[in-house]
Amino acid sequence: MKIKRILILPLAAAALAAEAARSIWDGVYSAEQAARGKKIYKAECADCHGDALEGIDKAPALTGPIFSQNWTGKSVFRLIDVTRRTMPPDNPGMYPRPLCTDVAAYLLSENGYPVGKTDLAPDAPDLRQLVLAAKK
Repeated sequence: MKIKRILILPLAAAALAAEAARSIWDGVYSAEQAARGKKIYKAECADCHGDALEGIDKAPALTGPIFSQNWTGKSVFRLIDVTRRTMPPDNPGMYPRPLCTDVAAYLLSENGYPVGKTDLAPDAPDLRQLVLAAKK
C-alpha cells in the first residue's frame, strides 16, 4: 500500500499544480455563461455602462483601453468581488456572486479573452491567480 500512496500523491500534487497554474488565456468561461452574462448586463448594467459597454457619465467603460487600464494585472476574483460589492450604486451588494460571475464572463468575452468549455465557477480556488493581462 505504501508504494501506491507514494505514486498517487505526486500525481495528485501535479494535477493540483496544473489547475492552479491556469491562465486567463486558457479559456476560463463558457460561451453559454457569457451569453447569460450578456442578458444580465443588458437588463441590469447597460443603463449606466452603455449598451456597448462604452461607459456613460461617471460609469466607466467595461471594454477597450479604459477597461484594460483599470483591470490589467488584477484578478478575476477582484473583478467579480468589486462588481458584487459595489453594484448597483444605489443598492450595492444586492447581486449574488454567481450572477456577478456570469457578468464577468461576458466582460471577459467582450475584451477578447478566449472562451473555454466550462463555466467559470464563482468559488473556483484559483480565481485570485487568474490575472487579467494585456492582449497577446
